[in-house]
Amino acid sequence: MFKLETMIYASEDGTNSVFTLNPALQKQLDALATEHPEVCQRKAKGEAGGVTYQVRDAALTIQPVRAS
Repeated sequence: MFKLETMIYASEDGTNSVFTLNPALQKQLDALATEHPEVCQRKAKGEAGGVTYQVRDAALTIQPVRAS
């Protein structure tokens, strides 16, 4: 088993930098970036498969993981 890390860095300008190794989250953020480029942009893809996105505060919601 391996970790699918996601890191979120908040900026004072109302944006967040989101780095994730999670392919499911990358797919969701890619769809958001395609549908709403004013809210989310894909910035960079790393060698290890991680992707960085720039997301406006209003578009970012963090929800607790539901227990199975």
